[in-house]
Amino acid sequence: MVDTIVKERRVQSRTIIESLVDSRTETLAQYKEVMSYQPFEMDDTLQEVLEDFCESMVDYSAKAHFNLYNYLEHNKERRQSVLKIADSVYPELVDNTQKILDFHDKYNSDVSTLDCDKLEHCLNSVGELLADRINLEDDVISALLAVEAQ
Repeated sequence: MVDTIVKERRVQSRTIIESLVDSRTETLAQYKEVMSYQPFEMDDTLQEVLEDFCESMVDYSAKAHFNLYNYLEHNKERRQSVLKIADSVYPELVDNTQKILDFHDKYNSDVSTLDCDKLEHCLNSVGELLADRINLEDDVISALLAVEAQ
């Protein structure tokens, strides 16, 4: 019985991880697409691509909070190594998410009046945020999978 519960939890955690990584991959592909419009000149196409990227980025960010961390919290995670890493990176993920939401709020609306030079700078900053976020999430994912392999 206990083995069955443990196996079910492992399958559930792996499913959450796969969903998070899929969302991450989609967001990175959309980031690459937005960056392909350099030098930026605001038009309807760029605005649409930018809006899609913003939505994807927010959806991806939410998966860490609402899927991964809810899973750890509501399943009463007992593995101290996982909890320690998750607790240590969570404040940074919250800060990272807020910066992503700020970008979303700024660029997921009528961007026709925005300075394209500032957009390039902001997109470069968001690229760094995404890289930082991936590193943080990978720490938690590695802990989950390392324990899972034991």
